[in-house]
Amino acid sequence: MIKNFYLISAFFLLSNLLQGQEWMLKLRSRVELRNWKLTTKAEKSEKSLGGASISLSRGSTILSQTTSNSEGDFEIDVPAKGDFILTITYAGCNTKKFFVSTNGVPEEVGKDNYKPTVSIGGFIMSKPLKGVDYLGLNEPLVKVEYKNSGQNFDKDEVVTNKGIEIVSKIYDAETAVIEKFCATNKLGDDALNKLKNCPLAKSYYLKALDMLPGEPYPAEQLAKAEQCILNKQAQDAALKTESIKKAEAANAVNEKKVSEKRIAEKKEFKKSSSEADLNITDTKSTKIISKTSDESRNENLSNGENGNSKRKTPRVIGVNKYKETIIKADDFFKTKRYAEAKLAYEDALKYRAEDVHATVRLSEIEKLLSSK
Repeated sequence: MIKNFYLISAFFLLSNLLQGQEWMLKLRSRVELRNWKLTTKAEKSEKSLGGASISLSRGSTILSQTTSNSEGDFEIDVPAKGDFILTITYAGCNTKKFFVSTNGVPEEVGKDNYKPTVSIGGFIMSKPLKGVDYLGLNEPLVKVEYKNSGQNFDKDEVVTNKGIEIVSKIYDAETAVIEKFCATNKLGDDALNKLKNCPLAKSYYLKALDMLPGEPYPAEQLAKAEQCILNKQAQDAALKTESIKKAEAANAVNEKKVSEKRIAEKKEFKKSSSEADLNITDTKSTKIISKTSDESRNENLSNGENGNSKRKTPRVIGVNKYKETIIKADDFFKTKRYAEAKLAYEDALKYRAEDVHATVRLSEIEKLLSSK
């Protein structure tokens, strides 16, 4: 009796296990990575992405996970009789989702060793761009469901078309940002290389970096623009220094000229003053000589008129001879007989070697004779 009980229990347990082994939908797909090389133009590349994470969840519960292989391929089993979300993620890229429903499969289809499979076109992962709205990616882009035709699973056209529309809008928005970014880089390059306007170039590269932070090209070009600005500042400083030196040299030359002119003016003033002093001395000497000559004549006349005078003016040897020679020389000078006057003044100097009047007259005669 007990033995029969165990046999019956084992039978029911095996039946439950067999009934629990429901069919599974094997879903296959591929993941690719889209990269952009952005300079003044955009170059797009897409390649298989290994290491992408694929998870299957029902509600908030993750049922299974896998990763794409080196070729970007993956496959995952989806349980029967349920609605599921397949999520694909990769570091630094936007998340992609699609909906899988295994409901609606007739029992007679599911009993007969049912092993359905479905392949979905590749999923392209890409880095998000600043300024692009990616909210549409929160919705499943594809829906896979059972079709009432044999044992096939396929995509729902309505959901799939909506997903394609979302992806297309995002791609167009990304393209607009990329084109503007590349155009800004081009403006920066033109300012740097053609216009030689380094500050303007720097402003364009900063705008490009603000559009797409982390992009290498504008960062590299920005470094060049900043170095260009530093070089220009150093060049301007050198030119300014050189200009200051030239100005200082020019000022030194001008100051030297002014100093030399002042010295020359002082010399000329001294010369004029000296000549004026000589003329004054000459005039005074002439007056003295004339007065002496007059006194001598008067004395001689007085002695002539009073020849029997007991008192006579004593005569100093050489003094009267000097006066007579001076008077004779002055007479020659006044009548412009300069050669004879010269000889007479030279004779007068024999009596008085340092006589100012004779010396001045000789100097004037030399000038007068040399000017003829």
